[in-house]
Amino acid sequence: MKYWLHRIGYLQNVSYPLLEKGYLSIGFSDFCYDDFFYSVAEKQDWNYMENDFNEVWGFIPRIRYNLWRFLAEMSKGDYVVVPSWGTFSVYELCGNLPLMITDKNIDLPTEDWSGNKIHRNEKTGFIKLDYEKKDLDIGFLWKVKTVCKDISRSDFADSALTSRMKIRSTNADISDLEESIKKSISSFKNNKPINLKADLLENSVDIWNKTILDELNPDKYEKLVRWYFRKIGATEAYIPPKNTIDKVGDVDVIANFENLRTIINVQVKFYKGETSNWAINQINDFAKSKETISDGYNRQYWVISSSDSFSEKSYNLAKENNILLIDGKQFVKMLLNVGLDSLESFED
Repeated sequence: MKYWLHRIGYLQNVSYPLLEKGYLSIGFSDFCYDDFFYSVAEKQDWNYMENDFNEVWGFIPRIRYNLWRFLAEMSKGDYVVVPSWGTFSVYELCGNLPLMITDKNIDLPTEDWSGNKIHRNEKTGFIKLDYEKKDLDIGFLWKVKTVCKDISRSDFADSALTSRMKIRSTNADISDLEESIKKSISSFKNNKPINLKADLLENSVDIWNKTILDELNPDKYEKLVRWYFRKIGATEAYIPPKNTIDKVGDVDVIANFENLRTIINVQVKFYKGETSNWAINQINDFAKSKETISDGYNRQYWVISSSDSFSEKSYNLAKENNILLIDGKQFVKMLLNVGLDSLESFED
């Protein structure tokens, strides 16, 4: 399977209605006869094509490559990107071979963009408009089915695909952009436009997470969590004293959002691998010790861990007790979302 770019830059008033009917077109009607079609489309005979160009046109033009790609290289199942004004569409080629416009089984559109009737010249087999005497220079077609139509370039095409759609050639093999095209199709179908911030975050998470694990220790990780809450607007965020005599359960960072009358209590764990349910039990015990307090504050209980994940038992226990679990990569995204301007002072 290959990916192609095919530009409709000629006879657009007819070529686009043909595309609406499921036919991708190209010109070169001078070569629309059985011997040429058989030699080029079926046998892929390059020399025959060059000889015919020289015989019919009197020279061998560079644009012959466009016709060669269309007839001899494109094949059933290939995807074709068709650029338009600020958008592009993607089609899948159908049928084992392309078609000649003279094929009377082709389901022609009834009119062009301006409402002019399209009909077949019964003498030549080509198509024409009712107000013109001469046949239209449309020679060959591929039957296609729509994959995605009218995709916004600005929202769904990355830089590589956007750049390639600016080439002047009628068509080109762009199979090297397979991943870009697949991403555009997927993003369009899921209505998720390209988002620079989201992409930067996604590509940065692993690097930041590894750096945190390599550079910090448990105490510094707690300070980083405290910094995060200060950064997002906590009235007060602090690390409570450890190992007090009357301590029940465990909490490592407390963040008070006075205007919201909300206190977030966080159990912080710094290690690699998977976080067990022990951390959830600690924060859950702490939560139970606060159940009798009636001071008008809403209390939330979180576990932030530098680990890659939590055990299945942890997830179940957290769900039962309304505890929010945040793993290392999720916390990195949270850090990056609030910005890193003042990260140098997170230990203060």
